[in-house]
Amino acid sequence: MPCVFADGGIRELSIRDVFRDAPRIRSISGDLPQQTVPLERLLLAMLYCAYCDPEAGRGRMRDLWRGLWEDGAFDMNPLEDYFSEFHDRFYLLDPERPFYQVPGLTYGGKKEHDPIGEMIADVPKPDKFLFSMRSSESLESIDLAQAARCLVFLQAYDTAGIKTPVVGNTHVNKGKVYAPKGMAGTGWLGVLGPVTVEGDNLFRTLMLNWCLYDAGNASVRMFGNEDDVPPWEFEESSGPDITVRTSFTGPVDALTFQSRRLRLVPNEDGSRIIGIVNCYGDVIAPYNTDECEKMTAWRLSVPQQKKLGLSSPPLMPVTHDAGKALWRGLAPMVAVGESDLRPGVVRWVEELQREGCLDVGAHLLSVFSIRAQGMTYGTQSSVYETGIDDVLQLPLAFARKDYAAIGAAVHVIGKTREAVDVMLTNYVHNLRSAAGNRMAGGRSQAASERVRKDAYARLDGLFRDRLAGFTPDKDYETYRDEWLDDVHRMLLAIGSDYLSDSSVLAFDEHDTGRMGMMTAARARSLFLGGLNKTLGRLSANAAADKKGA
Repeated sequence: MPCVFADGGIRELSIRDVFRDAPRIRSISGDLPQQTVPLERLLLAMLYCAYCDPEAGRGRMRDLWRGLWEDGAFDMNPLEDYFSEFHDRFYLLDPERPFYQVPGLTYGGKKEHDPIGEMIADVPKPDKFLFSMRSSESLESIDLAQAARCLVFLQAYDTAGIKTPVVGNTHVNKGKVYAPKGMAGTGWLGVLGPVTVEGDNLFRTLMLNWCLYDAGNASVRMFGNEDDVPPWEFEESSGPDITVRTSFTGPVDALTFQSRRLRLVPNEDGSRIIGIVNCYGDVIAPYNTDECEKMTAWRLSVPQQKKLGLSSPPLMPVTHDAGKALWRGLAPMVAVGESDLRPGVVRWVEELQREGCLDVGAHLLSVFSIRAQGMTYGTQSSVYETGIDDVLQLPLAFARKDYAAIGAAVHVIGKTREAVDVMLTNYVHNLRSAAGNRMAGGRSQAASERVRKDAYARLDGLFRDRLAGFTPDKDYETYRDEWLDDVHRMLLAIGSDYLSDSSVLAFDEHDTGRMGMMTAARARSLFLGGLNKTLGRLSANAAADKKGA
């Protein structure tokens, strides 16, 4: 794996060396950012397996975790023993047990294999290659290390849609294969909103995401479950057919879920990969899998209850929106309503705080980062649309559900959304109406959308700084009000900038119909009144600062 070290150097390491050097590694650096979470999930699965202790209760699990955290490094003995036992299961081109693949997998028709461009997410279709940053000549083959990373990525994020039948697949429909109805068509992570907790080095990142138990749910054994094994431990590899699953056996199963039946095609001397055979593999419905899947937030869905004919609303994963910064969707990550539907990794950090596990070691943990990654899809999830990668630093207290600042931060975010999406966009529309601009429909909406996006872009730095600074020593009501004042001032400035750049004249007046006669002065008055109602009036100090400016 390519790794970025604390000193800024980048080196490609074996899995053994990644664990050994984890305290000195800042992060994993794949061929694209969205490879990071799948590779970290692979490493976490290995930790579960190598340290597996079927006899461990919660006390012993905490002692194990606390001991490693205090040492600041992994005990390599269990890992070395594990890799020695299964060393032959990690060969990429093994004829009998190729890693993450099905041996002998072949297409049923004349096609021998797909080109390697089909396994690289940022390679467009041939008819759109003009816009690619890659040279088409570089896609004739890739080295084994890159192929391994792409393999792990495909199992996590592969596109849905039509697949070419492989020999042995019994789900062929008119020469094509589709995902079973109601099941996840993309790779497993493609239907989630993947979230991880980040520390200041890879060791801490893996430890903070290594959930040894669920404090709120003892029904599933997270650690020490001998039946919860990764695919490389199976006595026989998966066959070529689709397997419909109803649940995970444990976190290892979820972390290494084989969404595809794959086989890499090497060149003659086996030094490079020139193609791939790819079809559907294990499939599972994306709801009510929260017991084992700890890297996403959840929501109750009444519409899905009716659609699926269930007796109660199912838990659906909260997916990411590529058009929104992570702070705009913070609530599902840290806030608790009637039920605690936060990502399991965030709840695990809360448990570690409660048990005092983070108060040991050379460097106490006072902040942590939430990282959101993922892929979005287009055209029935059959093509990649864009990638998501955003990191938000928070005080450690934000992992506690009883931290009062969380409600205050969520309140500010909600009020800001209302001020931007309603007040600011209405202001833009009213100014255009005052100027006699009768744009309607898509053109008018596009103009408002440009201003709205610019507003969120200008607010981004403010919100990241304010969230990072919302430490327990702050009076949360005072901090919240000062934050709202900051937003208020910034939106006033954005509104003034737009008015200055617009074509409306001071004495322009036009009849808008339902809103009556509109002028620039009236549009601004409505805007200011709306901000006061939504964000509260500016405090005396903030108003003085505004006047002085």
